[in-house]
Amino acid sequence: MDIRPMRSWIHHSRGTVLRQAGVARHEVGDLHEDMLTRHGFEGRDAHLYRRNEPTAWKRAEGSGNHLDIDGRLLEPSDLTHANGGPLRLFHNPDVSIWVSRRSANMTYSARNADGDELYFVHEGTGAFYTEFGPIPYEPGDYVVMPKGVTYRIRPTGPVNYFLIVETTEELGFADIGPLGRRAPFDPALLYVPSPALDELGDGRTEDGEWPVRIKLQGEYTSAFYDFDPIDAEGWKGDLFPFKINIRDFRPITSDRIHLMPSAHSIFATSTVVVGNLLPRPLEAAPDAEQFPPYHRNMDYDEFMFTHSGTALGLPIAPASVSLTPRGLHHGLPTSVEEELRKNIKPGDRADFEFIFVDTAQSLTPTPEAQAKKREEQIFRVGLGPATITDNDAFEVPDND
Repeated sequence: MDIRPMRSWIHHSRGTVLRQAGVARHEVGDLHEDMLTRHGFEGRDAHLYRRNEPTAWKRAEGSGNHLDIDGRLLEPSDLTHANGGPLRLFHNPDVSIWVSRRSANMTYSARNADGDELYFVHEGTGAFYTEFGPIPYEPGDYVVMPKGVTYRIRPTGPVNYFLIVETTEELGFADIGPLGRRAPFDPALLYVPSPALDELGDGRTEDGEWPVRIKLQGEYTSAFYDFDPIDAEGWKGDLFPFKINIRDFRPITSDRIHLMPSAHSIFATSTVVVGNLLPRPLEAAPDAEQFPPYHRNMDYDEFMFTHSGTALGLPIAPASVSLTPRGLHHGLPTSVEEELRKNIKPGDRADFEFIFVDTAQSLTPTPEAQAKKREEQIFRVGLGPATITDNDAFEVPDND
């Protein structure tokens, strides 16, 4: 067993503070807890107790502002053209984040020589037809396509929506530490394909050629065949595409303290973390907080995608996309927390399904992403973007 390096256990407290950070915030009266972190939520940190809400800025200017996008308005070329492709939204040297809305079978096969691809299926059903065999997909699936694998997508209908995370470094599972080999998911649940050739004959141009579109250094080139390049009848080894569904991920929870998002990580490289915030019981201990404190992550940009559900009753449109750059405060306004608490009952559960991507290098939005930026007031709640108006009814989802 690998021995983890010992963390710093020498902490100082000055002035008015909580005895246990993140617990019973009412004990500091009208002060607001503010969390300053390094290395996501796993490095050194500090909790400050402020007179004013740190998110209550009069205005924010410049490129480091929070960005919120209605993902339903994004139109990648594969939405209307079978030979089209995904739309890139954000990027840095380590990772690119894309959206695909493929409506018809691909007229080409794809091969990425720049990095691994992680597809999250938001909408649609169909199959990834790969040289290792077909991988059927449905909403909630993560489909991992390692660098160099040849594949094409066959949707069963015109409505499909994929979030794609492309990493230059090999993508692996996040370190789950002392939780064991079967939590938060059993690796035996991974769907691994077996070769299955068929005679559908897609992936061809009108001239009857099979092109393979290869992505290399951000550019595309195509190699053309007189036969289907996906023709393997067998494979062996430890490099292969696979999938797992979010329903097979069992969130680690605590009844007494709110766990920060890093507890819900599933995939990672040395500079990118992908996780999912999924339905779970709300913390129920008398002094437990159901909401994270105000916080500013100093070493990671935080990307969030809404798959389904609400932010503890606050309505969020499916396919909403948000980016909170490092250094920018975010958290649920105190007045909203108070309204939500009035409706929380023992046994209540959160109903959200959010996908997050935290990146060690700053993400740059593309012009296509900037063009779909929402203009209305958005509060970054630490769970996902939520539009809040005076007329909203705050209601925690029923247990049903």
